[in-house]
Amino acid sequence: MPAITRELNILARCGNQFRGQRLQKIKLTAAQAPYILHICARPGLSQEELAKALHVNPSNAARQLSALSELGFVTREPKQGDRRQLAVYPTDKAIEVSTLVRSINAQWHDYLTKDMTEEEKSTLETLLEKMRQRAAVWDSERGEDQ
Repeated sequence: MPAITRELNILARCGNQFRGQRLQKIKLTAAQAPYILHICARPGLSQEELAKALHVNPSNAARQLSALSELGFVTREPKQGDRRQLAVYPTDKAIEVSTLVRSINAQWHDYLTKDMTEEEKSTLETLLEKMRQRAAVWDSERGEDQ
């Protein structure tokens, strides 16, 4: 496995463990945290729109949203204009914990970048943004010859 991919995988796994450990007390998983933040920021998206925005498989999004609904973090209602789709809304509980989720993300960011200069942080952000954009292109073209 190329070094960049290996390093990104380790960062993702460690970040998930860090978040998961801190979110456990409120019965959220690290995988559910991005859903909370996205739903609070953009209430009313359909499950399909949410899956696309988070770059996850629609069936995975449906499973996570079902769990979040059972835990009382979200509600799902038929979408106006297309009742076959479900629109997802945050509950007061989700809005309340979104501050904690953002704080945990900030803690992880601060931990990782503790010994970096501002210039190093800026360079890293620029390079990661380029990689994220390229990954998003792949995701939007999935199934096409590339």
